Amino acid sequence: MIKVKNLNGTKGLIPNGYGSWLEYWEAKSGQRATKCMRVGCSVTGRSNLVGAHVKKVGSYDNSWYIVPLCQADNMRTDEFSVSDLLVPVNP
Repeated sequence: MIKVKNLNGTKGLIPNGYGSWLEYWEAKSGQRATKCMRVGCSVTGRSNLVGAHVKKVGSYDNSWYIVPLCQADNMRTDEFSVSDLLVPVNP
């Protein structure tokens, strides 16, 4: 598990060569997004997910990452834990 926090103001960014950040995550991770990656969330189904921009909490790593989250978790302003399937992105 990795503790993260959502990044604000990234909605308009589009990954080059991909239709969405969720597609980007799938291509880079080699996995299919089928559920929200927040620990404890039970939301499933690709249509309920977005490729969310997050940063690690409590780390000197200032990189941005993409992780599949449900809409509700993508709106969180607090810190939360996700599985370790973060994909780095350079905005």
